[in-house]
Amino acid sequence: MSVTMLLLLAVIGLCFDFGRIYIIRNEAQMFADSAAMTAASKLDGTPAGVDRARDAVAHLPMRWNLGTQPFTDVVIEFASEGDGATGTTWQLDPKDASALTLIRATAPANGVDIVFLRAVGGPKSFMVPARSVAAVNPVRLVQ
Repeated sequence: MSVTMLLLLAVIGLCFDFGRIYIIRNEAQMFADSAAMTAASKLDGTPAGVDRARDAVAHLPMRWNLGTQPFTDVVIEFASEGDGATGTTWQLDPKDASALTLIRATAPANGVDIVFLRAVGGPKSFMVPARSVAAVNPVRLVQ
């Protein structure tokens, strides 16, 4: 009976940790999707549009870890050709703003503290990055 109780508690703990990872993964992906689409909607072919795109992402009100922490170290990259997959050349500071057609938003620093999995030798934390690519005209997610 005590062995069964111990196994039951272990399974509940694993479900708790994996559930938190799943929730944070969804929060991060929703942020990346909205950041990419928000930035794509601000591009107008001018360098000022690139600045507006970055500023719009910086002011998104979304948070992660059940709304307790802001997204940090968000990377916004721009491309003027390709489909967002392999072969696309991404630039942090684009030279020709008039040719930009794609935006990639990456939220890399989403570390989840593991509570129960550590008891059986698991990691202390788990990184949950998210990335999304949006096209400019019309504004839509492409990846």
